[in-house]
Amino acid sequence: MKPSGPHSLRFALRAINAATFLFSTAGAFFLLLPVYLLQVGSTSSQIGLVAAVFRIGSLLARPLAGRLLERFGRRSVTLVGAGLAIVSVLSLFIFPRPGGPFLAMRVLQGVGTSLVDSGLGAMVTDLSPPLARVQVFAIYTVWMNLAGVVMPALGEAIARHGGFFSLFAAAALVLATALVIVQRLPETARPRQESSQPLRGLVEGAAPLLLGAMTIGLAYGVLTVFVPVARIAEAPGRAGMFFFAYFAGLIGARLAGGLGVGWMARPALLLPAYGILAASLAVLSLGDSVILLVGVGLTCGVSHGVLTPVIYALLQFGVPRDRRGWMVALLAAAFDLGNVVGTMGLGLVAERLGYRGIFILAAGIVAAGAAAAHWWGRR
Repeated sequence: MKPSGPHSLRFALRAINAATFLFSTAGAFFLLLPVYLLQVGSTSSQIGLVAAVFRIGSLLARPLAGRLLERFGRRSVTLVGAGLAIVSVLSLFIFPRPGGPFLAMRVLQGVGTSLVDSGLGAMVTDLSPPLARVQVFAIYTVWMNLAGVVMPALGEAIARHGGFFSLFAAAALVLATALVIVQRLPETARPRQESSQPLRGLVEGAAPLLLGAMTIGLAYGVLTVFVPVARIAEAPGRAGMFFFAYFAGLIGARLAGGLGVGWMARPALLLPAYGILAASLAVLSLGDSVILLVGVGLTCGVSHGVLTPVIYALLQFGVPRDRRGWMVALLAAAFDLGNVVGTMGLGLVAERLGYRGIFILAAGIVAAGAAAAHWWGRR
C-alpha cells in the first residue's frame, strides 16, 4: 500500500534515496578491496575469487529475497540485509586475510547486499506510477550510483592516511546510519495473497532481458575489479579518476532519463548501448594513458546508465504487484551471475592472458551476449 499520513509518498521516496546513497557509499568503499588484497599479497586469481564469492552470496540469496519480500514485506527484509552487511564488514577486524572465514564473511556480505537492494528496489516499484516507472527508477539509481562518483576517491584518501581498517570502520558506520533510516520507512507491500501469475512463466518471458542484464554484470565486474589493479590504473589517484568518470557517465545518463529525455527510455537504444560497452572494453587494451582510462570509464558508465532503467521497466511491464519483488530480485540475480563470470571466470585466465587480454575477451563476451539477447527477444 502507498504511504499515508506522516509517511507521505514524497517522504518515502526521499528516505529510500537517502538510504540507498548510504548503502552505496559503503559499497563504493569496497571497490578498493582489490587494492587491499593486492597489498596483503593476493594473486590475480585470488582477487577474482574474493570478488566472485561476494557475488555468489548475492546471487544465491536472490531467490530467497524474492520469497521473503512476498512473505514478510519490504522493510523487514531490508533491515535484516543491513544487519548482515554490518556484521560482515566488522568481521574484517577479526579475519583480515583471505581464508575460509574471510570468504564466508564475503558470502554473508553478498547475502546482506542482495536483501537490501532487492527490498529497496521493490519499494520503489510499489511507489512509482506505471507510466513514470522509468523516470522514478532512474532518479532512484542516480542516488544508488552517486556515491560511486566521489566515494572511491574519498575511500582512497581514508585508506592512504588511516589505513584500510579505518576505511572498513567508516563503511560499518555508514551502514548503521542507513539502517536507522530504513526503520522509518513505511511498508509498501500489500497483505500476502495467492499469486495470479506463475513465476516460471514470468522467468521464461523475461529471459532475453535477463541475459542482457548478465552481460552488463560481466562488464561491470571486469571494470570494477581488474581495472584498479591493471597497469593502466597503477599510478596514484588513477583508480579514483576511473570510478569518477564511470559513475559520472552513469549518473548523467540516468538524470537525463529521469528528467524526461524520452528517447533515452526507448528499447531501440539497447543494442547500440551494448555495442558501445563492448567497444569500450576492447579499447582498454590499447594503451596506458590517463585520457584513455577516463574516456573508457565515461563511455562504459553512460552505456550502463542507459541500459539498466530500460531493462527494468520492460521487466516490470504488466507484472502483478505480488510478483514485483521477484522481478527486482531476478534482475539483480542476472547482474550478479554475469559479475561472477566476469570476476572469477576471467580472474582464472588473467595470469595467462594478462589484463589487456581479459579486456578483449570480456568485450567479445559482451558483444556475443548482447547479440543473443537481441535475437532471442525479437523471436
